[in-house]
Amino acid sequence: MTGLGLTAWIYLLDKKIKEQVDSNILQGTRKEIPGGRIYLCNCHNEGMALGIGPKDQKNCQGISAAALGAAAGEYLRQNIQQKPMIGRIGLGMVMGGGLSNYMDRRERGYVTDYISFRTSHKKLQKIVFNLSDVCIIAGTGLWLLSGLLPSHKNKTIKSKKNKKRC
Repeated sequence: MTGLGLTAWIYLLDKKIKEQVDSNILQGTRKEIPGGRIYLCNCHNEGMALGIGPKDQKNCQGISAAALGAAAGEYLRQNIQQKPMIGRIGLGMVMGGGLSNYMDRRERGYVTDYISFRTSHKKLQKIVFNLSDVCIIAGTGLWLLSGLLPSHKNKTIKSKKNKKRC
């Protein structure tokens, strides 16, 4: 699957999950998943990641659009320069997650977050996120890792020509 195929898959899957969460879980409530370590929630986040940043939707949308554009530009650059596939896959994940969250903000004015963990740490228990957030973080990690790898450009070996010196 190419980076752009992955982008579409993440966008569509997260959109479907958010629709299910919004229609089956009352906003602001949690449902424990069997095993008790994970909760399904319906949390409407009007800010950026972790509820940080501006609550003004115009600013949130602008920041999201700029980040999405930067990821798309970097994806294009990596394709042109034939950079390692792992970076393009990472950027595909970033674009899929970013697009899903951006469209939520644009259409609804908030992002639906739905995963939380039960832990003894009070601050960690308050964190609620979604598949898009996971893909943005993991994709960024893959993209950064790809910077440590050599490019896979088709390099031709130039033969040394004997030059006569006068």
